[in-house]
This record gives sequence, structure tokens and C-alpha cells, in this order.
Amino acid sequence: MSRTLKESIMRDRARWAEAARNDPDRLGLDEFLAFTHPESSHRALLQMVEDLFEKFDRDGDEQLTEDEFSDLPSEGVGLDLREDRQQSIGGSEDRRKEFRHLIDKNKNGKADRTELLMYIDPRNPRHAIQEAQHLITLSDMNLDGKLDLLEILSKMDLFLDSKMVDTEKSFHDEFRR
Repeated sequence: MSRTLKESIMRDRARWAEAARNDPDRLGLDEFLAFTHPESSHRALLQMVEDLFEKFDRDGDEQLTEDEFSDLPSEGVGLDLREDRQQSIGGSEDRRKEFRHLIDKNKNGKADRTELLMYIDPRNPRHAIQEAQHLITLSDMNLDGKLDLLEILSKMDLFLDSKMVDTEKSFHDEFRR
């Protein structure tokens, strides 16, 4: 077997072991979902929220404050926040705005588990909105806030490589040609 195939088998075994909570030889429906689509597994998302609290809830009150969130790095927390970093190039002030407008839905200055769960859920519409804003920012050559056909065609590769346009990038290998 090739090294790539061996690594793939090892990754699948690790994902299986993590998903198989009740029986190590069989997966239930939720376990199978966690194995094949961890981004859609409620349990996996809850674990990411728990990891956020464990790493960044400095005062241990089980709520993430704006200050704690603004200190949060965009990588290295077990989450894929790269698109957030694209929006947060300006640093912690942009992270603070992100907290106030996208996370703290009840406007109490703190994020509870429900607010964080909604924020990190890959099905949250904010991901599509951020990708659209990112594409417009990179392609709007005349800075009118709108895209015309020439602007899109001049950045064609950018659009074709976007996971919002190229839906194959959103699927797993079993759906790729």
C-alpha cells in the first residue's frame, strides 16, 4: 500500500473510533453522521464549543466575553476560522465588532454555549455572507460596491475556486469525480 493510502486508513480509523460511542464495531445514525460529516454532527460542534470555553474562558464563568474573544487567535483552536481572519485583518477591533454583531445575539456582552454553537455551525448563513463579501472586496476594481461582468471575468479563477461556487469543494471525496 502507498503511504497516502495508509495515512487515509489511519485517519478513517481514528474518526471511526471517535464516532463509535456505543459499540466499537457498529455506528448508529448520529454516529455515522459524525463519522462521514463531522461538520454536521451536533456532538462535534458541541465539543468545539467546549474546547473554546476550555481554552479561552479565562474567568471560568462558562461565558465568553468580548475581551476573551478579541484575544482569540484565528487558527490553532481546533476550528477553521480562516474566513473569519479574512474579515479580521484589522486585528482585535474587528474581532470585537464580529463578537458584537455576529455572536452576541442577546447583546448582553457575553456569549453562551448557544450563541457560540450558532456562530461556529458551518450551516450558519454568515459563512456564505462572508465569502460573498470577500469575493466582492477582492474583485470590485472600480470600488462601487458592486460587481459587473468584466470584474467577475477578470477574477474568474477566484470565483471558480470559491467553495460557495464550486460545490464539490464542500463535499467529501466520495462525491468528487
